[in-house]
Amino acid sequence: MLTLLERVRDWWQARRTQQITPEAVRKRVQRGATYLDDFDPGWHRRVDSETLELDDGKHCILGQLHGEFRLGLGRSHLISMSSAPRASLSPVAYGFKCVENVPEDWQALDYELLNAAWSKAVRTRQEADAALNGKDRLAASGDSIPEPADVNPSSPEKVA
Repeated sequence: MLTLLERVRDWWQARRTQQITPEAVRKRVQRGATYLDDFDPGWHRRVDSETLELDDGKHCILGQLHGEFRLGLGRSHLISMSSAPRASLSPVAYGFKCVENVPEDWQALDYELLNAAWSKAVRTRQEADAALNGKDRLAASGDSIPEPADVNPSSPEKVA
């Protein structure tokens, strides 16, 4: 028979593991990426998605941006290092860290999902930059940006 303490612990772990689903992790990472977009515009240009590893303090998002995970927490203002009362932001809720106090296999799954979601978030921003830079270079060269051909809805031929 489970004691009250064991039941509470089991309930707490079950509640925490609900954050470890592909959809929940995507939301956590989106929250973190949006935070970085506002706090540190262009952050994604300094992250190597190929070496990104959330369970490594030097190769995680904050580690790549600030040299080490713990330094990154303070430098990105996710945690307050001052004595002034200010709420700290949860590195777990922002996708910078895995859910804690769950079995190791759940943590491993969370890190795997976080790595994939952050890699995608970084690559998406880098690809958007590359597309924008390509248009900027084309515009700076004086060439026009090609527009899609107009199509007459009543005829499959292109309108001149």
